[in-house]
Amino acid sequence: MDVSYHKGHARNLGRDMEYKRYGHAGRPVVVFPTSQGRFYQFEDSGGVGALAEFIDTGRIQLFTLDGIDSESFFNKHADAAHRIARHEAYFRYVRE
Repeated sequence: MDVSYHKGHARNLGRDMEYKRYGHAGRPVVVFPTSQGRFYQFEDSGGVGALAEFIDTGRIQLFTLDGIDSESFFNKHADAAHRIARHEAYFRYVRE
């Protein structure tokens, strides 16, 4: 299976973000971590293995993204407006 790790600056978030790509071709599938999870969570919990046949045959290509829950909804030190602004910035990052 073709797997690549990526880390780069996310302009909308003002910080580096990490993700992994699985597969060489196919329909792109974006995988988000569960609450306060990380980009490698889907692989660690067996999700990538369960989809290996689809990935290896080029039917799908997975992109497992990192989240920013600790900076948005779970940031108890910030007010609600700041938390939702961070979440909106994350949406913009994902669209890029």
